[in-house]
Amino acid sequence: MKISKALISVSDKGGLDQILKELKNLKVEIISTGGTYNYISDKGYECTEISKYTESPEILDGRVKTLHPKIHGGLLADTDKENHKKQIIENNINPINLVIVNLYPFENKLLEKNVSFDEMIENIDIGGPSMLRSASKNFKHVTVIPSPEYYEEFLSEIKKNKGSTTLEFRKKMSAVTFSETAYYDSLISNWLTGESSIKYLNKITIPGKLKQKLRYGENPHQESHVFEIINNKSGFSNLSQLQGKELSHNNYLDTFNAYSLVNDFKKNSKICAIIKHNNPCGCASDQDGLVSYLNALKGDPLSAFGGVVALNYKLSSEIAKEIIKTFYEVILTPEIDEEAKKILSTKKNLRVLIYDPKENTKSLSLTFMQKTFLLQDENLSSLSKDDLKFVTKVKPTESEINNLLFANQVCKHVKSNAIVISNNKKTLGIGGGQTSRVGSSEIACRNANKFFPSEILGSSAASDAFFPFADGLENLINAGVKSIIQPGGSIRDQEVIDAADKSGIAMVFTGIRNFKH
Repeated sequence: MKISKALISVSDKGGLDQILKELKNLKVEIISTGGTYNYISDKGYECTEISKYTESPEILDGRVKTLHPKIHGGLLADTDKENHKKQIIENNINPINLVIVNLYPFENKLLEKNVSFDEMIENIDIGGPSMLRSASKNFKHVTVIPSPEYYEEFLSEIKKNKGSTTLEFRKKMSAVTFSETAYYDSLISNWLTGESSIKYLNKITIPGKLKQKLRYGENPHQESHVFEIINNKSGFSNLSQLQGKELSHNNYLDTFNAYSLVNDFKKNSKICAIIKHNNPCGCASDQDGLVSYLNALKGDPLSAFGGVVALNYKLSSEIAKEIIKTFYEVILTPEIDEEAKKILSTKKNLRVLIYDPKENTKSLSLTFMQKTFLLQDENLSSLSKDDLKFVTKVKPTESEINNLLFANQVCKHVKSNAIVISNNKKTLGIGGGQTSRVGSSEIACRNANKFFPSEILGSSAASDAFFPFADGLENLINAGVKSIIQPGGSIRDQEVIDAADKSGIAMVFTGIRNFKH
C-alpha cells in the first residue's frame, strides 16, 4: 500500500526530521495539529493544520480537535468495500493511510513531583489514542507508527518498498499500537485507582514496559525478559550496576529477595544477608559492618558460594577485602567507597549493584500460572515487643526478645516451613523449603551445631507458622534453644506450650503467620 496522506501529531518530536525528509521525497501530503503543525512548518515542510482540514475549530482548550468524521472516516474507511468508498465521497472525506502519533506524556507526569490532580487530568490524551485505535483497526489500509522507537524500522520499510508498506508490516504495527494504547490506559487506570479508595478492580491490566532481554530464563532453554512498572527511580527499580556480567533471570530473583530482607529492618541496624536460591544462608546485624558480613558468612559458608551478598549500609574497603575471598554472583549495597570499588574490580565478572534504600511501602505481589495469576498484598509485617503474647511460665529476657524479633524478621524471607535459629542478632542455622516443619527444624539444628556449636546453647528460634505438633519444637529444645517465637493458632497450641513449660523454655506468640510458599 503506497502512502499518500499522513496525519502527524506527536508530543515527542525526537527523530521526526528524518521522517519528514522522507515523506517530502515521496510527495506525501501531511496534516497535523497544534505544536506538531508549528514544528513541521517551522522546519520548512508543507503541512495543513487540522482545523483547516476539518473546517472545524479546536474547542474546549484543545480537548476536541481530531475527534471529527473527516479524520476518523479517513482512518476507518475500508476502501475494498463499495459502500465505504461511496460514503466517503458523499461526505467529502479523503482516506488517510499513514498515522504517526505519540501520546501526551502521562507517564512522565507520574514520575514528577508535586503535579496537581488537574494537571494529571489534562495530560490524559483522548484524541491521540482514538486516532491510533482507528488506524490500527484498519491496518489493511493504514500504516500506524505509535512511537519514535519504530521510526527506523518504518523508514527501512518504505525505502525497501518504494514508498509503500507491506500488509505484514502494517499488521505488526497494529499489534504494537494496541499494546501502546493498552499500556497508556492501564497507567491512567492504576493512577486513578490509587487516587480513590479502590484496592482491587474486577478487571485489571499491568502496565509493564520492557527493560531488557536476558540471555535465558531459569534454565538455558527458557526465554526471559525484564519488565518494569513505571520506573520511579526508587527502591529496587533504581538498581545501577557498577561492574560485572549482565544480570541473569535467577540473579534477579535472588537479588530481589536479598534486597527485600535487608530493607525489612530499620535503617539504624547494619544488616548483612547472603542469599542462595531465593533463601537466606545467613544474616547478621552488628554496629560494625565488617562483623555483620563475617557473621552472615559464618551462618553457612558452604551454601554462600555463588550467592548474593546484600547490605543495608556502606560497603567499605575492609568488607570488600573479605568479600573477594569467596565466589559470589552479586553484591548489593546502597553505597560503596572508592577503595572498595577498586578491590571488587579485580573480580571482573562479579556484579556490583547500587540501590536506593527506600522505606518499604505498600505494594502487591503477583504470581503467574499460565493464563491465571494471583495478586496479593506484599507481606510488610514488622513486630515489636508490644506485639508479643507471652504464653509460657518462663518469660524471655530483654536480650532474648531482641533475638526473637531478629529471627522472626529473617524468617519472613525463608521458604516453606521456615525455622531460623539465632543468637546475638545473627543466624546460627536456617531450615526451609521442606514439606514438614520437623524437617526444617532438623536442618536448622544441624547447621547451627555445625557452624556455631558453642552458641546454640541458650539461642532463640523463630517459626514462620504454628507448630502442628510438639515434635519440631522438641528438636529445637534438644539442640539447646531457650526461647521460641511463633504465630500460634494450632488446635494443639496447648500441647506445644506444655512441651515448652516441661523443658523450662520461653515461648511467645505473634498472631501473625509469615509463611512463604
